[in-house]
Amino acid sequence: MREVRIGSLVAATMLAMLAYGCTTSGVIDVVDSSALRVSPSERAVTIDTTGCGFAADRMGSGVAVGDGLVLTVAHLVVRSDRLVVNEPAGGRVDAVVVAVDLELDLAVLRLPTNGLPAVESASSGAGASGLIVGGAASGTVPFQVNDVVRISIEEILGSERHSRLGYKLDAITTTGDSGAGAYDEDNRLIGIVFATSDEGETTWITSSAVAEEFLAAHKDARIPIVCDPATSRLAIP
Repeated sequence: MREVRIGSLVAATMLAMLAYGCTTSGVIDVVDSSALRVSPSERAVTIDTTGCGFAADRMGSGVAVGDGLVLTVAHLVVRSDRLVVNEPAGGRVDAVVVAVDLELDLAVLRLPTNGLPAVESASSGAGASGLIVGGAASGTVPFQVNDVVRISIEEILGSERHSRLGYKLDAITTTGDSGAGAYDEDNRLIGIVFATSDEGETTWITSSAVAEEFLAAHKDARIPIVCDPATSRLAIP
């Protein structure tokens, strides 16, 4: 097992990568055939945030993973006071943060019901290809899986390092694409974008296996997590 040290990344801290074997397929939730009729583009949203306290406004991406639920990255929303989700059809709706994990860099937003079925997910492997869909900055771009990796990253707004399963992709993305979904050729979600290299040709995603476990624990959460302007960050319970 080899260790790869990664340099400076956009929207992420220094990473240490360990090669990791393939995982088995899974689903974010039990789905029926209707889920297959929802294309990745119908699940792609962009997110406008209003900064809390001294924090700046930001824009990022997310995936509508089920009825009234959007999965995105924690580093996009952790310093936000107000969130507006831009839906594929052109609507703009307010959303609230109901779950955040600073170690995994994941967050769940809740917005008004939209009737979407749960998204289907899958694992992937080196050489597989697909699309990153609906990045706020880059739109939809192709990718090829370079490697399946174990990611060690400093927690958001912290210094301790934590590990999670992910993928290294050959894909051109940039700031603002964090939170976008990466889908295989069967339109199954394999992960969530969280960082890109400085040169923009390597993209790192958190695997759907990690995302589905996080979402399963919080998909029924409804109490908003609000931002404290004195600290300019969400007051996470």
